[in-house]
Amino acid sequence: MKKYDLSKWKYAELRDAINTSCDIELLAACREEFHRRLKVYHAWKSKNKKRNTEAEQRAPKSVTDYAQQNPAPPVPARQQEITMNRQQRYFRIPFIRPADQYKDPQNKKKGWWYAHFDGPWIARQMELHPDKQPILLVAGKDDMEMCELSLEETGLTRKRGAEILPRQFEEIWERCGGIQYLRNAIESKQARPTYATAMLQNLLK
Repeated sequence: MKKYDLSKWKYAELRDAINTSCDIELLAACREEFHRRLKVYHAWKSKNKKRNTEAEQRAPKSVTDYAQQNPAPPVPARQQEITMNRQQRYFRIPFIRPADQYKDPQNKKKGWWYAHFDGPWIARQMELHPDKQPILLVAGKDDMEMCELSLEETGLTRKRGAEILPRQFEEIWERCGGIQYLRNAIESKQARPTYATAMLQNLLK
């Protein structure tokens, strides 16, 4: 496999390569570098955040705890991306925001966290909480609010009952206005090309 040194690349160069390149290996290397930088940014941000402010959670605690307790796999994500041939996988797990945990010890306010992984990286994410508007997120437009971990790092594939069928994800996504949300992100050139953007663009042809 070619070795790319992308550490000197500017963010805009990485983004442009992800959006336009047809070189599978370069694309995989760019995605991996992009997510590495996201992790560094989030680690820096949480270290410098005031102790008393509520932590922003981009994924349920069970996912972030798993990643902290299990060091990154030896196979780089870009290698997985190429060998997995960008497999599409969908997950749903309970999600209780830290703020709600104290107000609601009986967990009546249990929400759900949905994720669509396009190969090793997240393409779409949804949060559904009782009494709140659904939160829809798509890669590119909402990277800062999305799970920055690779699928392997999340441990989701080892979680019993977490994986759902594509249609189970799509039904909720559509019901919550996901098609329009993703379409707007594509039209404003904010969405990063993923399986989800390709499918929607085919649908709209």
